[in-house]
Amino acid sequence: MAVSAEDPNLFDPFGIGNATNEWCCLLKAAQEMRDSDQEMMETLMEPDGPDPVTLSPESAAKLRSIAKLMRSLDLDPVAVRTRHPEAMRQLEAACLGCQNRSRCARALWAGTAADTYRDFCPNAVRLDQLRNA
Repeated sequence: MAVSAEDPNLFDPFGIGNATNEWCCLLKAAQEMRDSDQEMMETLMEPDGPDPVTLSPESAAKLRSIAKLMRSLDLDPVAVRTRHPEAMRQLEAACLGCQNRSRCARALWAGTAADTYRDFCPNAVRLDQLRNA
């Protein structure tokens, strides 16, 4: 007996495998959001961090992006802020003025930012300097 494309998967007739995969993706996204929120709170609580009163939601998202990019490059944003506060301010200022937010967000989401940031990031030179320091 031939199985048509319209028949359910014989090994997973109730679609449990697909549902489990979708659930895992949702959990991963929720974890990333929680980590980003925690990191943003830590950044805002630092004495030399940006002023939380003047930070718009878009600006906050951009600052989360630079921190996430730094972590993908094995740079600790908190350590950089502590050891090189002026460099961190320059990174944040360039990130806040960046016009490539969507490309950056896509690369961070896809996990390719560490390989492609030099193509679009205004902080590429500064980040490379910090990585080589």
